[in-house]
Amino acid sequence: MKRIAILVALGLFLAAAAPAADRLMLAVGVSYLQPADSGYREIYGDKVFAPEAWAGVNLYRGLHAFVGYGWFEKNGTTPDLGLEAKSTQRYFWAGLGYVGRVADMVRFKFEAGAAGIGFREEAMGLIVSGSRLGIRAGAGLMFLSRTLFTGLDLGYLGASATVEDIPIKLGGFKASVCVGVRI
Repeated sequence: MKRIAILVALGLFLAAAAPAADRLMLAVGVSYLQPADSGYREIYGDKVFAPEAWAGVNLYRGLHAFVGYGWFEKNGTTPDLGLEAKSTQRYFWAGLGYVGRVADMVRFKFEAGAAGIGFREEAMGLIVSGSRLGIRAGAGLMFLSRTLFTGLDLGYLGASATVEDIPIKLGGFKASVCVGVRI
């Protein structure tokens, strides 16, 4: 989190020093994630808030490359025994997208790419962990000022895994809000 704060502060400093060229976008935000796995929702609930950071680079006429990172931890209770459980998921994504103009200070974006999702779960004295490759897709709006922006996104982040012969789904549908800088 400290690195993200330093990155954002550096981005804000650079943005103040030069007019926005829309070449690079840096953002931090939070997502509300609806977990895809019904077993996960039974133990941990159906609401997860996850901090995120992402960057986008304009490659050519609105075509952008995006990368991002997010994570969440959730405590819950096993349904039958009532024992404590703890889950962590961390995700990294990279892909391509398109950013287009709606109005002078409003942009839309579509993006899709690959996502690496790592998971760790502690319950009943056992620890299960792993990582899987999945997908991330989303669409959203960005509301601009001279160098700053606010973004709203809807999307899906997901991967499948098998733990002790039980299929699980990582990630889920998400809604995000962010603030960022255009350099």
